[in-house]
Amino acid sequence: MKRVKVIPITKPGKEDTIDPSKYRPISRINVGGKVLEKLLINRIMHYVYTNGLLNHNQYGFTPKKNTTDAAMAVMEFTEEGMRQGLITILVSLDVKGAFNATWWPSILKTLQDFNCPRDLYNLTKIYLSQITAVMTTNTIQVAKEVSNGCPQRSCCGPGLWIIQYNSLLNLEFKKQTKVIAFADDLLIAVKAESVREAENITNLEMDKVTTWAKNNKLTFNEQKSKAMVISRRKRKEDQEISIYINNKMLEQIQTIKYLAIIIDSKLNLRGTHNTYIKQV
Repeated sequence: MKRVKVIPITKPGKEDTIDPSKYRPISRINVGGKVLEKLLINRIMHYVYTNGLLNHNQYGFTPKKNTTDAAMAVMEFTEEGMRQGLITILVSLDVKGAFNATWWPSILKTLQDFNCPRDLYNLTKIYLSQITAVMTTNTIQVAKEVSNGCPQRSCCGPGLWIIQYNSLLNLEFKKQTKVIAFADDLLIAVKAESVREAENITNLEMDKVTTWAKNNKLTFNEQKSKAMVISRRKRKEDQEISIYINNKMLEQIQTIKYLAIIIDSKLNLRGTHNTYIKQV
């Protein structure tokens, strides 16, 4: 059960690059391991949901929630700010490595904070130890013991990921801030009276997120993370912003893609295939 066979699958559009990240490492374990994973994560999530321990701003891999709910939460928060004549900054953050970078001690710490039943906690601790990943190409076989990450296509990966991410959503953000997650997709929305005020608040929130990521051994990809200003004010004003994470400034864009929906700076929406959706 602790020996995982890794099958590298090339990501679409990255066939010609030599970067190792072009591959998506799909993990395969035996039937007994799959059954154990399924039973374990089902019992853990039953405990989590029954006791209301999961932050309500997590929309991924949770019952009765989907991408539409996450997108509507963003829209409602931003639309409310527009009715009040406020400026809103949206920041989309991309986790480098995502599930592969999950830090096991962080998962176990969160389960402790949840007062998880001892038997489930101990079984999880045993499960997250001495796992060997094996990859075979042609006549070469490489085996390595791993100490972090949730295997892609595993039964427990999504559940363990949102358990770790929960502490990020529980950070003490300001009342002008809304943080929404769909699995590893993180969107931070900040509204304020002026562009400069929204910019300052957003950078304060970025510092909190950066500190959390450092403490949990995760890294946000500055190249793929973006920032955007949303406003329908008619008066002319400087809307250039400088938002930083890991001491690097994020690219400011005029349209942002979030969960297959494209949002522009006027809060108009369309699908990724240019299908018009809605104008608030």
